[in-house]
Amino acid sequence: MANNCITNLRHKDFYPIKGVGYEGFFRGYFYYKNQYVTHENFANIYEGATPAEVAAWNGEFALILQTNNEIVLVTDKKRSIPLFYTLSESNAWIVQDHLEPNSTMSIRKDAEEELLLAGFVAGEKTLFQNWSQLEVASIVHLNERASKHLYYSYVVEKEQDSIDAFAEELAHILNEVFDDLVVRLEGRKIVLPLSGGYDSRIIALLLKDRGLSDSIVTFTYGRPGNGEATVSKEIADRLGLKWKYFAYDKSMWESMYKSKLWKDYVIYASNGTSVAHLQDFPSTKLLVEEEGLKSAVFIPGHSLDFLGGSHLPYEAILDKEFTTKEVVDFIIPKHFRLWQLANGLSHTTSDIGRSVTKDVSAYTKLTNERVTSIIDEWNWKERQAKFIINSVRVYEYFDQDWSMPLWDDRLIYFFSKIPADLKYKKYLYDYTLHKMYPSFYPLPQKPGPENSLRNKYGMLYPLLRKIYRKRKLYRQYYDEPMEWYGIYPTYKQYTQALSFKRNGNKYEHPYNINSFIAKDMIHMMKEITK
Repeated sequence: MANNCITNLRHKDFYPIKGVGYEGFFRGYFYYKNQYVTHENFANIYEGATPAEVAAWNGEFALILQTNNEIVLVTDKKRSIPLFYTLSESNAWIVQDHLEPNSTMSIRKDAEEELLLAGFVAGEKTLFQNWSQLEVASIVHLNERASKHLYYSYVVEKEQDSIDAFAEELAHILNEVFDDLVVRLEGRKIVLPLSGGYDSRIIALLLKDRGLSDSIVTFTYGRPGNGEATVSKEIADRLGLKWKYFAYDKSMWESMYKSKLWKDYVIYASNGTSVAHLQDFPSTKLLVEEEGLKSAVFIPGHSLDFLGGSHLPYEAILDKEFTTKEVVDFIIPKHFRLWQLANGLSHTTSDIGRSVTKDVSAYTKLTNERVTSIIDEWNWKERQAKFIINSVRVYEYFDQDWSMPLWDDRLIYFFSKIPADLKYKKYLYDYTLHKMYPSFYPLPQKPGPENSLRNKYGMLYPLLRKIYRKRKLYRQYYDEPMEWYGIYPTYKQYTQALSFKRNGNKYEHPYNINSFIAKDMIHMMKEITK
């Protein structure tokens, strides 16, 4: 490639491409005009990386192009393959698919705050000064400076139809997506993390219906006898699928968390952007070893429950006009809660508050239909892409492949148009699954205000939530079915870790295991970069 772009690509599946007026690298695949496109035939279909052109690419891909005039970087609609860039001291652009900390780097304080509170870094920032990341559905042009264009928005007008018509359409899309997936999977070993939840279950059902049972290994994990593992085995047995179980206990977590392997993995998976995915790490390692897996395809159940509406609060579907502040108040308490600041997090004067307010202020006419889309779009661009979807790095770390059919663009488009009352609590999604497989999914009842804890408890809700969380904090060391609080060998060490001070602020009441991982990860990065 030209001298003004230095590429440093870690993953073996970034392949060189070359055409008229450009050269570069491509990883992944997409469908375009009824063609299946990879690096092998990319040059045959490429007509330019215009927003309209790229918006029509449906797949899991990342693209780096060098033309005579500029460098163009492109990510898919879920940021399944991350890209990072910076400008070197010699005025050359450096493009990478990973970020590893070293002594020449320094940490951004605002990004550090976000990672501590949310488990990911928002926007195009990374944890490291002068390094940027590509967001979902992004085209970045690198010339004298970097300019960004988002080629897709989740905030669209809603359509009106009966629930049965929508359910029929969704069932058709799911079958179409899995028909395409089967072609891509031909001859491959398939691994399903089968939690027992609705998302992983529909993957197992749709793949079995397509005759792939003999190619599938399912697995789950956790404390012996935990509820999810029990359901997982029941489903695997009913479908006649091979099932593996990996017992987790506190001593295993203590040993793993202190290991060099874990530290190497954290650096590999986090990329200065998000907390490394924890729960699949031990089981994936053991499964790969026991089954002798070579480039198997892991298919996690990310994240149709989110697209289906599981994260929407009842208050956001009320038929009213909202203010920008009300929308911001739906987002910040939901996503910036890994730790609580003793003095509170200002929604108006903090960097986080200003950033989320800026995102929401891009929209006007804040009806419930638009507000629910804004809430989901922010979640999709930030938490889903950078934390949930980024969890596939665990499979890459152990030299395996992955695919996420439940994040297919056709499903993103479908759920973006569904009215809020049908999305709330996954009503349409669960209804469709029942229609498709009534013996595996119960018929849901349409949810209403009874599902809102704020509505149920009124003014007492904040107090009751605080009491509940405090009690849960002290019980979960012993009760957590994944046993992962064993990263602290004793209960005393665990309770001592429930608060800490940083930059004059006290952090307390950790929300879940990722709270501790975020804190420890930042400490590790500071040690490496100091």
